[in-house]
Amino acid sequence: MPRTLKSGERELVSKVRSFCEREKQNKEPLIPLEKVRLRVATMTGISEKTVSKISKEVEMAASTSTKISTPGKESSAG
Repeated sequence: MPRTLKSGERELVSKVRSFCEREKQNKEPLIPLEKVRLRVATMTGISEKTVSKISKEVEMAASTSTKISTPGKESSAG
């Protein structure tokens, strides 16, 4: 069953869709495809530094078979 997206997630989807629509109208990428970090940062409205940090966290989690965590959020057992 699909889960309901929170407002922040909905806003993120809206930003990415808007960027993709602008590229569609432009009939080519607004930012070169080789600049993945910049494209993601622009699409989502977050900094390139944060994109890099999250990417490293995802890689680490994948290599250790763990989940990525939310900074400042305490994990609860059970």
